[in-house]
Order: sequence, then C-alpha cells, then structure tokens
Amino acid sequence: MTLYGFGTKTASCLGLASVLVEAHDMGKRSAKRGKAQASADKFVRDRIGASKLNTDSEKHSEIKEAIEHGDFTDKFSEIGGFIGGYLSGAGKCIKNNLPTVGFGALGLFTKSKAMRTIALLGMGISMLLDTIMNATNLFERKDYLDDK
Repeated sequence: MTLYGFGTKTASCLGLASVLVEAHDMGKRSAKRGKAQASADKFVRDRIGASKLNTDSEKHSEIKEAIEHGDFTDKFSEIGGFIGGYLSGAGKCIKNNLPTVGFGALGLFTKSKAMRTIALLGMGISMLLDTIMNATNLFERKDYLDDK
C-alpha cells in the first residue's frame, strides 16, 4: 500500500467515524426526547381513557382508574419511544451526512488513485459545506419576525 492509499483510507475512516459519533450523539438526544414524549402521550391517553365510560357502572369506573394509575404498560411505551427516538436521531444525522458517508466509503474500498482523489475531494467538500451550512450563521434568517 502506498502512502497516498494509506492517507486516503485514514481520512475516510476519520470522516466516517466523525459521522458515526455525531449520529450516536444525536440518537441519544432524540432517544431522551422520544422517551419523554411517549411517556407524556401515554399519560394523556390513559387519562382520557379513564374519563370515558361506556356504561354508568361503578365497577368499570374503578377498573379504569386502576388501569390509569397502575402504570402496567408505561415502561413498554417508554422503551418504544426511546428506541424510536434513537433510530430517528441517528438516521437523520446519517441522512444529513450522506455525501460524506458515500465519499468515505468510496475512499475505503476503491483501488485506483483517481477514484481515491475524487473520494478525498468529495468528502472534504461535503464536510466543508456541512460546516458552513450548519455551524455558521451565514445562511440563517436574521429576523424571525419578518416573513419577507
């Protein structure tokens, strides 16, 4: 392996690793939000369900209140919200960094010097554009009250 090939593979691995670290971080943040949202939705759903009766029965009313306060299935919905939130956050990150992932994979698996050069240039440009678009405020709206 040449020095250029080694450098290309190293740069590709580092680029892919940066995307994976960011995807994991975004996944963890989205997982916390997903768990909280699932818990809140479950609470509201149980509360509304307990307030409705099909018949005017004291027995059914007591059963519905027991189900509302029993928290039998809360953990299941929280786990589902946690997993769904993680996958959503990680997927969003990978989707936003798809050019970097593609060029990084190209840099890892290609053999020709021309394709390695394309992979390096593409990965560098995509990371630069991502930084300019998301880490600076060059393209942000300055006045949120002005809809012009």
